[in-house]
Amino acid sequence: MNESLHNLPRSARFGQTHAERSILHTAYCLLRTASCLLRTAIPTLTRGAILLLLVLSACERERIVDPGPDTTPPLPPAGVLVEGARDGYIFIGWLRNSERDLRGYIVYRAEEDADGPYAAIDTITQNFIIDQQRSYDTTYHYFITAVDEAGNESIAIDTVSAESPNLSDPDETRNIAANGFNDGRRRLLRLSWVSVEEADLAGYRVYRSDTPFDDPSAAREIATTDAAFVEDSTDVQPGRRYYFAVVTIDRGGRESELSPLASDLIATRPVPIAPADNGQAPPYPQLSWLSVPEASRYLVSIALSETTGEVWSGYVSAGTDDTVRVRYSESPLTPGVTYYWRVSSVTAANGKPNGISDVRRFIVEN
Repeated sequence: MNESLHNLPRSARFGQTHAERSILHTAYCLLRTASCLLRTAIPTLTRGAILLLLVLSACERERIVDPGPDTTPPLPPAGVLVEGARDGYIFIGWLRNSERDLRGYIVYRAEEDADGPYAAIDTITQNFIIDQQRSYDTTYHYFITAVDEAGNESIAIDTVSAESPNLSDPDETRNIAANGFNDGRRRLLRLSWVSVEEADLAGYRVYRSDTPFDDPSAAREIATTDAAFVEDSTDVQPGRRYYFAVVTIDRGGRESELSPLASDLIATRPVPIAPADNGQAPPYPQLSWLSVPEASRYLVSIALSETTGEVWSGYVSAGTDDTVRVRYSESPLTPGVTYYWRVSSVTAANGKPNGISDVRRFIVEN
């Protein structure tokens, strides 16, 4: 037998837990006893007597012993490698252990000095780790241990080191949407986008202009944020279209290309006409309001209260008439019940309400 393999714990060589090894050992002893007795059995004994001797002899020669607590640690993780290191992240992988009672791995890290001190930074089940938000010019040192279900922890046999220099610009900000908002109390434009997945992400710079643009001029910058949205209410005028773009920035000061432009305006609030406030209406009421020049369509809703209990909502195309009308045509509204309705102008492709009317209420006729 290979000497190095012979010196390994039995759990490492055979992959069994402590309790499994005890059971296998007892079974082996019973079979060994049976083999010896069959070879030397007295011909005059009956088959039943021979079986009795087998059982008695096995019980006498080998006793089933409680294996006790598992104190055998797993093998140390092997093949630990730095698979990638740049732009604030370090990617480390290793070969997966084969112990059946393996719980996972503990990752230890030290900064600058390979002799430590090391601190545990994560306990994981997968055989890799991506360590993010690292300094660009610091050398990091790592070792990995394995731990089993009994809490036994292996030693570490490999230590790896890496830096994560800032080599590339962050990804461009994408899926930007601009939406005006006007409910009579607040007037603003809300800009949102999909978060950029960068290990060294610092945030975003937001730019605005009342004309289209293609360069991130400092004169157009309105905000720096680490969120994936911004609300802009500074010097914005209703009815005026504004254009927005975003640049992604990393902790090293690198910037992405300017994002595609997104634009919207703060729309006028529609004025409801009928049903009149506190008036009456049939179970299939016709709703009407004054048109809004900026609207591409309208969002209309009927509810059981001013804020909750929506019964129906739907989009209505904008026309050229001064008054917009739509007939409610779903299930008939309940006579004697009070309903609340409102209409919002829509100016953006994502269908979000912009100018939001006051709420009107009506009672359904009996």
